[in-house]
Amino acid sequence: MKKMTKAIMITSAIFLLSACSSPTAEKQPFITSKEQAKSNVSVTNNPFFKEKKEGKFEHLHGIGYAGNKNAVYFATHEGLLVYQNNRWYETTSNKHDYMGFSATDDGFYSSGHPEAGSSLGNPLGLVKSFDNGQTLMNLGFYKESDFHYMAVGYRSHTIYVVNQEENKTLGQGVFYSKDDGKTWSQSQLNGLPQTSAGTIAAHPTDENMVGISTPEGIFISNDNGNTFERFTRKINTTTFAFQEKSILFAAIENNKPILIKQSLNSKREEFLPVPPLDEKDHIMYITSNPRNEKEIVIATMNGDIFMTKNNGASWAKLASKGKINLE
Repeated sequence: MKKMTKAIMITSAIFLLSACSSPTAEKQPFITSKEQAKSNVSVTNNPFFKEKKEGKFEHLHGIGYAGNKNAVYFATHEGLLVYQNNRWYETTSNKHDYMGFSATDDGFYSSGHPEAGSSLGNPLGLVKSFDNGQTLMNLGFYKESDFHYMAVGYRSHTIYVVNQEENKTLGQGVFYSKDDGKTWSQSQLNGLPQTSAGTIAAHPTDENMVGISTPEGIFISNDNGNTFERFTRKINTTTFAFQEKSILFAAIENNKPILIKQSLNSKREEFLPVPPLDEKDHIMYITSNPRNEKEIVIATMNGDIFMTKNNGASWAKLASKGKINLE
């Protein structure tokens, strides 16, 4: 799993990936308003999607329930995959290398690189889609920046980006915007330990709450990342996600992966069963269905994907080592 360090967030840039783009006759302009997005945003009855019968995915960059539907979106090195009603789907075009993927109630935000042959410039900057990736809106930093680490509030739409290389607008560090990228402020990160960090996540509705996972636990800020305090006990956390009144986090304890749901109010911990994982594998991504918080999806470092609809009492395996399961 890729790790951020506070030093990276402030002073250096690593983990940069490259992708190729080349001219094409097909023009792929950005839209400039939500009204220009495609009206057909379904997955099952949309020529933009086709059912995926076989294959593997590489370089998973994020997961989430985009568009507030009962469908899980997976951002990969070669575009979006969607799991809905026990079936897998892939897009027929716009197979961009989506990085820093964040699902929201009206679509998704992302960054990254255009697919080979696209007329779009590289990198994409900060983009948003209202229609499952059929069209993209540019929110800034086009051909300038690629945000590998970012988070967006599911309903608040507060954006956080970890800027690893200075651009024309932002220096190095963590920045946030509450107006879809029109203006930005820098988070001061006071109270965050001088250690490596993994996931950055934003609360779904509280526009001021953001958290960062570390080997020393999860640290939460109530002022947009200016000051942080440890929320969990001291434990090596690998990833986490906010729910409305709790956090879901994965950690390593006694050399084994664990999954915990912890109340934001009482801090009470609830241990959830973990599906069988390979030795030394750990949970890399986690999300839950905003319509039903008992429905949770996890993805591991080795490319396994699991779903539960009952808080972990039973798990269905959706992918094995990067190969989708079609049973």
